[in-house]
Amino acid sequence: MSRFRKIVRIVWPLAGLTFMGWLWLSFQAQNLPVGMMDSDTAVTVTETDTAITFQPTSNQSSTGLLFYPGAMVEPTAYAPLARTLAESGHLTLIVKLPWGTAPLASHEDQLWQTTQTIMAEEGNIQQWVLSGHSRGAAIAARTILDHEKSFAGLILIGTSHPKEASFSLAHAQIPITKIYASEDGLASLSEVQANRAFLPEQTSWVDIEGGNHAQFGYYGTQLGDGSATISREEQLAETAVAIFTFLSTLNP
Repeated sequence: MSRFRKIVRIVWPLAGLTFMGWLWLSFQAQNLPVGMMDSDTAVTVTETDTAITFQPTSNQSSTGLLFYPGAMVEPTAYAPLARTLAESGHLTLIVKLPWGTAPLASHEDQLWQTTQTIMAEEGNIQQWVLSGHSRGAAIAARTILDHEKSFAGLILIGTSHPKEASFSLAHAQIPITKIYASEDGLASLSEVQANRAFLPEQTSWVDIEGGNHAQFGYYGTQLGDGSATISREEQLAETAVAIFTFLSTLNP
């Protein structure tokens, strides 16, 4: 074996491991503001194997929100957004995806069972809104297709889904809002617009100008994403306002 081939045999696996390590690290929660996962006088934070709960300590709304994370993204990366929603009075739960991405149909079934259990346990909530980011939003859209009557609304964030006629929500009866970012390289503006027909005509569309895909949470850079021209804090503040506006239109 030539010296060159020996070097390749050593370097290639190391390069692959390095890349996988970087990929894993990029999906971990990063630079979370201090105290996001701590309970205080306004919000009680609890975590189990299946969800992270952000519960208002007073004046809780009868409308709760369930949030599915992006694929492989550490759920705590969405804690700042969830906490902001809870501080406004809405019980908010980040529901963890099986295996971090729910890759199989059986995993989506498992996620639905978990979701049902959560809703049944929270007896003070009269109506639920389902939401998600990226892969989580795609799963949320499919969940609504099969279980629309279980929810009062749907919020899709950073996704081009639904994007197939077989998963179309064009005839859905519940209110839907789609929040997207102009510099999102994974759910591009052109893709989002190309799939408008798969959502109802009355869908609310919210464009976060200057935002990208990864800044919908607090985690690292994603391959293929665009470069944001606004800060993460600004993007999430605009996202929170869009969600508040949507929730305020729902009557229990």
